[in-house]
Amino acid sequence: MSWSSLLDRLKTLIAGAPLPQRRVRLAVPGRGPMRVVYDKAVVHETFSFKARLLQRTMRIVFKPILQYTPINERSFATIQRIDRLSAHRRRSPHIEFEARELGGVRVESMRHGYGPDSRMTVLYLHGGGFFSGSIVTHRRICERLALKTGATVISVDYVQLPEGSVADSVRDAITAYAALLEESDHPDKIVVAGDSAGGYLTMKVAELASRRGLQAPAALLGFSPLLSVDPDREDKGVVRLTRPRDAYLPVKRLAKIREQWLPEGAAIEGYASPLFATAYIHSPTFLVAVEDEMLRPEVEAMALLLSDRGVEVETHLWRKQIHAFPVLADVLPESDMALQLAADFARRAVGELDREPIVDPDSHEETIAVQVPDSVG
Repeated sequence: MSWSSLLDRLKTLIAGAPLPQRRVRLAVPGRGPMRVVYDKAVVHETFSFKARLLQRTMRIVFKPILQYTPINERSFATIQRIDRLSAHRRRSPHIEFEARELGGVRVESMRHGYGPDSRMTVLYLHGGGFFSGSIVTHRRICERLALKTGATVISVDYVQLPEGSVADSVRDAITAYAALLEESDHPDKIVVAGDSAGGYLTMKVAELASRRGLQAPAALLGFSPLLSVDPDREDKGVVRLTRPRDAYLPVKRLAKIREQWLPEGAAIEGYASPLFATAYIHSPTFLVAVEDEMLRPEVEAMALLLSDRGVEVETHLWRKQIHAFPVLADVLPESDMALQLAADFARRAVGELDREPIVDPDSHEETIAVQVPDSVG
């Protein structure tokens, strides 16, 4: 199948027409060179012992827990109580913090103690499936982004389940962004970033800013971003080259979680799935995904659709990592590298990168696109 054919299928999907079914021979992840759909993806084949150990531990210990944990308000409350334990972690002595509000939405602002050396502001939206994670659990990645970018990083405490639906989370995210535009001395240097569910909100902010006629983000940073409310579906014309063996996200639980995300009566402004909103997204975009994670196929599809429209896209695919691994900035060397690459991309997007960008010496750009046959076997 040619690239133009693949793009036509994705465009047809966005138009709402049914897609012809294709069968693709799936590779076993971790064996042989990593195959890609987006032919300009930067591939990171090597991995540390820490990364491999963490991936195996999550697969053996944490994933079974998620597979059998009831999906209800009591479980959400328990998870959130556990998350609050992160508040006892020592904060970075190099970072100044300020708790405040943006448009009525609680946020936490952080900057280098010696003062930022950038006029950029990073609006960060944490992940956690819209029911876990918080500005507390994600302080460390925001601290690291503040140190690596030299910018002020603002972490958003958006509403989550069970207090609100995904529609409410989207509303808080775009409200905080609009308020930041109003107060910023440099609204053209606001970068929006997020991991997993926060990556979903990152793309929604870009979409809704365009729809509302607001200043577009200077750049978007997505770490294993959720790009649709139904990434488990396989009838959307998205090519899957690797069997999903996500280290801890149980694919079979998504249908149940989706019921909580979008209860009856909840209406998300714009598209429910950012994958279908690429016509509204114009900002340079940095994407990270893991070779065998469930969300990877749609990340590559997003990269294809954006780049086809002339949007600058930088995509990095990593082997033997866990979903949203850049969050673990103090644990894995790969996490630190991913954040540095993202920081360089953001500084370049706002015209402040005054040196050559960092390059992972163990990475390479995949230049030969995988040709997917119309039928196999």
